[in-house]
Amino acid sequence: MPSRPDTDEDPFLLTSELAIRSTLRSIQRRASLVRMYIKGTPDQSIVTTVLSLDDETGHVVVDSSSDTDFNTRVVQATEVVFDTQVDHINVNFIAGGLRNITHDGLPAIAFPYPTSVRRVQRREFFRVEIPVGEPATCAIRLSPQDGKPARSINVKMKDLSVGGVALLDTDGQLPHQSGAAFKGAKLTLPEVGEVTIDLEVLRVHTMVLPSKKEIVELGCKFVNPTNADTQMVQSYIGRLERRLNAKRRGF
Repeated sequence: MPSRPDTDEDPFLLTSELAIRSTLRSIQRRASLVRMYIKGTPDQSIVTTVLSLDDETGHVVVDSSSDTDFNTRVVQATEVVFDTQVDHINVNFIAGGLRNITHDGLPAIAFPYPTSVRRVQRREFFRVEIPVGEPATCAIRLSPQDGKPARSINVKMKDLSVGGVALLDTDGQLPHQSGAAFKGAKLTLPEVGEVTIDLEVLRVHTMVLPSKKEIVELGCKFVNPTNADTQMVQSYIGRLERRLNAKRRGF
């Protein structure tokens, strides 16, 4: 069974059976493209669609991949992530118990309805750039590795949303692979406070400066943020937006 998030800590989570079925119907009706990948490996994904929903058996049927190896890994996985958009709303859920089947004479994959679905409007993921003159930092605790003792690394934040943060690693101190997890990262938000939260790396981008120096940008998502965490991040984003608007008006 896939892990179930703490519903008390995620204001965007749908857990009622009726709401979950309604969301799945919307995905099927709009023929939305859905990204499917094994949890922890977002860089190894396929795009699929919902072919059928069976309310009697409580199963979803989606297109399988032309890559049989991928299909094999997916049905063997404990947790598989599905990401899509419906009416400009980001929708994602985790499923388990996938199996290969035949649907209308063609290969497909079936799995039980998820126990929860997360729906977040795009505006919730509005990203604000961190001012250069007022840097916000993130402290990450690294475990002992390759003979190096456990240590805390401070990196700058490039931008921020209530869904995640982009970190700038200028000295190559952090692991640069998607799926990497940073437990208990501490975000220092000027004039607001500190937020301690788990991060998961979703994307890695390397930038080369004119001086040939490389800076690695790590796009991270917040993992199971509490309502208090979300409110503090929203407060900081709102403060930056107000300052930016005032600057545009010449104040």
